[in-house]
Amino acid sequence: MTSDWTRSQQSVSGFERAMALAGAATLKEALPICLEALIGSSEGSLDCGWVYLVPEKAEIFRLRCSIGVSDPFVEANASWAPDSVHGRAIFRDTPWYGSFSETLNGQDPLLASEGLHAFAILPLFRGSSVAGCFCLASHDSDTVPQHVKRDLEALSRWFDKTIARVQVSESRIRESWELLSLFDAMAEMVFAFDLDGEIVWINRTAREELGLDNNGRIHLLDLHPDDTRPEAARIFRRMLSREQQTSNVPYAKRDGSVVHATTLGVPGRWKGEDVLFGISRIHQTGGRTSVEAAAEVSSLERDIARMAMVLDERLSRIEEALMISPESSASRLWTGSIKE
Repeated sequence: MTSDWTRSQQSVSGFERAMALAGAATLKEALPICLEALIGSSEGSLDCGWVYLVPEKAEIFRLRCSIGVSDPFVEANASWAPDSVHGRAIFRDTPWYGSFSETLNGQDPLLASEGLHAFAILPLFRGSSVAGCFCLASHDSDTVPQHVKRDLEALSRWFDKTIARVQVSESRIRESWELLSLFDAMAEMVFAFDLDGEIVWINRTAREELGLDNNGRIHLLDLHPDDTRPEAARIFRRMLSREQQTSNVPYAKRDGSVVHATTLGVPGRWKGEDVLFGISRIHQTGGRTSVEAAAEVSSLERDIARMAMVLDERLSRIEEALMISPESSASRLWTGSIKE
């Protein structure tokens, strides 16, 4: 009865860990779960561990997480260059088991003072290259049983894929914030509209140029002169369905004056919801012939279209990395509640 209950508890614990790991969005969340699972699967032969990762643009092992070891040990073991004695010891492309004192320089007082015995190194990969490793050790045991080694290696291969996913996700999240900062600093007006035409975000240029603020919800149609609103609504729906990409419908300022601009519409995702990004470049047509004005608009459209290619590609990569479903409601795209 006791053994059955223990196995049941271990199963529940494993399931809970798996669910927690599946929901982890950052390395700070994922790595402790991985380490706890590895240590827990060792049946008491290992009681501590730490994780090294190699950043994409740097060739150095950096300790990113630890469990069961002292702070002085962590500080002394924080990073190693691949060509250092310690770096060569842990930079392996296959699992390794042995004695900590023989592997990571038992003569180093700070490392030796931790009193570690059995030692396991499980590599992590980025593609075919070693991108880090799990280091597991024991303060008491001298060896790791063979059946425990098999369990550790099976778990580490699964965690390898999970960590790679989280790393990509973190990278794209950073990129999305960089993109947001880019939007806010652009000379063009930038908007994000939900499928009903409500503004969910505007950049600094749009706020200042049109006299808008962040308080209250503003609708797409509120941005345009009264006589152009039916056309703006039709174009919005066509942009959502990718039938049309640019528009020359003017904007209306709060003071009643008109702003002429060329606008590019790019469907995308914002905080998990389908949106239309609008990027508008302001231009002046006063005092120009119709031919000159048309040439200016054509030039603006080409510039913004080039910008769109980069924007659309970056948004797609961010969406894919965050594992956001690309599916959207086709009926909503075609029959969104835009009021004409």
